[in-house]
Amino acid sequence: MSNPGIWWHKENPGPLEKLPFIVQFGSMKFSKVRLDESMRPHLNDGIEIHFVNSGKYKWVVDDKEIELLPDNLCITAPWQLNGSPTGKMDIGQINWMVIKPKKYSKNSPLNLGNWTKLSTKFQESLGAMIADDNNLVIEKAKLFKKYFVELERELTTQDPGFEIMVGNIIENFFIDLHRNLAFRKQKIHEENNFIENLTNLVMQDLNKKWIIDDLAYRFGMGKTKFTYEVKNLTGYPPNSFIINLKIEKAIDMIMNEESNMSDIAYACGFSSLQHFTSTFSQRIGISPGKYKSHKK
Repeated sequence: MSNPGIWWHKENPGPLEKLPFIVQFGSMKFSKVRLDESMRPHLNDGIEIHFVNSGKYKWVVDDKEIELLPDNLCITAPWQLNGSPTGKMDIGQINWMVIKPKKYSKNSPLNLGNWTKLSTKFQESLGAMIADDNNLVIEKAKLFKKYFVELERELTTQDPGFEIMVGNIIENFFIDLHRNLAFRKQKIHEENNFIENLTNLVMQDLNKKWIIDDLAYRFGMGKTKFTYEVKNLTGYPPNSFIINLKIEKAIDMIMNEESNMSDIAYACGFSSLQHFTSTFSQRIGISPGKYKSHKK
C-alpha cells in the first residue's frame, strides 16, 4: 500500500462523529510520489493545520508559494485557499487537522465554540495571529509533533472519555501555538527596532568612521553577534550596510538636486568624489552623473 495511514473527514467521520468541532484529521505516509486531487488548493470550513514529519512539499496559500519541510507547521484560516499546486504528494509523511470554529472570518474574531474553556480574549488574540500572513509557516516546530501523536492515539483507541482528552489536547495545542506566535511577533518587533535604531544612529553622522566594535557595544552585543544579526536581518555585513545607507542618502540628495556631486560625496561620508563615484557605480550600476540625467 502506497499511503498507509488514517484520514477521517465528512464522508468518513469515524470518531469525529462525537467531536463536531474537528472537521478532519489525517496522518498519511507516502512511500512513492502520488497525485491526489483532494490535495490541490482548496478552502476548508475551519482552521487547517499541517505538520510535516518527513519529506518536502510544495504548497501555496492564496497566491503565495511556500515549501513545507520536516518539522514545519503550516496554519491557514478558513478563507485562505491552500494546498499543493499540482496535487502532487512527494515521498514523506504529513499530518493534518481542520478545526471548525463557531465563528471566524476576516471581519469576525475567532470564536471556537462552547467545547473550549479558553477565554474570549485568548481566542480573539489567537485568531488575529493566525490571520497574519507572516505566520503561515512555523519552522523548527517539533514541539507540536506530540499533539498529533496524542490525538491519533486517542482517536484510534476511543477509550472512555476520549472526547474530553481530545478537547484538552487541542486546547493545549492552541496555547502552545499562541505562545509561539506571540514570541515570533515580539522577536520581529525587536529586530525591526534594532535595524531602525542602527539606521537612525548611522544617518545622524554619515561622515563619522563607524567602528563595528563600537556599534556592537552600543547595542549591548559582541562584534560577532552584532555582525551576525545585521547580516541576518539586512543581507549585508555591517560595513556594507552602512555604505548602502550612504548611497541611499546620496540618491535622495541627487533626486532633490540639493548640491553638486562633490558636496553630495562629502555630505554622505565619502573621502573624495572619486571614491563616491566608484562606490556608487559598483552598487547602482551607473555613475552618479548618469543616474541624475536618467532620472530627470
